[in-house]
Amino acid sequence: MIGRGFLLGVAFGCVLGVYIAPHLGRPAARKGDISETILPQLKIVQAEAEKATWPTDDEAKAQLFDLSKWDLKKHGIGSKVSVNRCIRISQGEMACALMARLAWIEGETQIEAVFQAKSDGWKMVAVKNR
Repeated sequence: MIGRGFLLGVAFGCVLGVYIAPHLGRPAARKGDISETILPQLKIVQAEAEKATWPTDDEAKAQLFDLSKWDLKKHGIGSKVSVNRCIRISQGEMACALMARLAWIEGETQIEAVFQAKSDGWKMVAVKNR
């Protein structure tokens, strides 16, 4: 008598064979095949942004206080925000890793923020602490 495991293996093998068989006749993908598909249609912007294009530390601090609705005049004097790294998301947007030392919190806080380019500088549109 044939065991249940054997029959299950044969059934699985048949299903797998039916699925794989049509793909066996196709040639393997080459580098040129990939570049001729969707990649040229995407306008991929250089991910690593140059430091000169980043928001400044002062811009980041002012935008963080503004977005969080904190009083910059009251708490901003003892606080410091520095932009550590940025990557370009799109032509007018940048995601940045910030380090904040806020006057009312002991220690440093890591922050991720998204900035949008405006005519007068950068505007922080989203922020998350890590």
